[in-house]
Amino acid sequence: QVFIAEMGARNIGDIKELAKLTKPRIGVITSIGPTHLETFKNLENIMKTKFELIEELPTDGIAILNYDDEHIKKLADKTFKEKILYGMEDVDKLDIFAEDVEVSEKGSTFTIKDKKGNNIRCTTRLLGKHNIYNILAGVSVAIAMGMNLEEIKRGIEKIEPVPHRLNIINPGTGITIIDDAFNSNPIGAKAALEVLSQFKEGRKIIVTPGMVELGAREEEANRELGVNIGKVCDFAILVGEKRTIPIYEGLMEVGYNKDNVFVVSSLDEATKIIQKIARPKDVILFENDLPDNYSE
Repeated sequence: QVFIAEMGARNIGDIKELAKLTKPRIGVITSIGPTHLETFKNLENIMKTKFELIEELPTDGIAILNYDDEHIKKLADKTFKEKILYGMEDVDKLDIFAEDVEVSEKGSTFTIKDKKGNNIRCTTRLLGKHNIYNILAGVSVAIAMGMNLEEIKRGIEKIEPVPHRLNIINPGTGITIIDDAFNSNPIGAKAALEVLSQFKEGRKIIVTPGMVELGAREEEANRELGVNIGKVCDFAILVGEKRTIPIYEGLMEVGYNKDNVFVVSSLDEATKIIQKIARPKDVILFENDLPDNYSE
């Protein structure tokens, strides 16, 4: 019944070509960032290319746009086709938005509202603000296709998280585990810590080898990670004695308690420490996994 096509582009005109091929009736732009700058040269060209999707929609087509993204906002303001604007910030200008986001061991709970004052409380097993934005894009598509909020709520509850990407695991011990082992970039690590900080109860423990395979930026990124961990976590278990030195330095920079930092050489050692310190209601974040061929 529904065909969804993700449109990638490396050059101006790529999306126009794909849109001519697939003839979409609904076009969604979720974000505009500096990817593929080596072929696009500048952000304006990326904006122009993404806008090709909206230009190629039929006259009765519907444009769905993330109005919280400053670049998309500019495109949205010059779109004269029917449009649905979604986001979480300037709610009086939005058609669909989310409010009152709460995070618990069940996932994220939030209220979806529309311009007419309709609203519904929804829960998803997904964590992180970026996932709420993704859900809002999906909600906007569902509304464009005539679904009601009750049907949409049921759909949101069925979304399965991607393994090892901010995935909640409840082992039945009263301790909540957040598995973010797949991630190893600074933006993702920041998002994971933001999610961790939203848990109201219990102490917060992180287990991480830091970020590896970042080349020249690695040391600086890990020092910043240490600073951010220091603001959120009660205990830090660092895996790998040499590689985690910058994280340790970042922690010390914010006056972190040395007694609450454990430096270990393997995940097995980390597990033993967790068994000693963790108690019910605590939340443990596993942030980034080690590459298979990793050795210090």
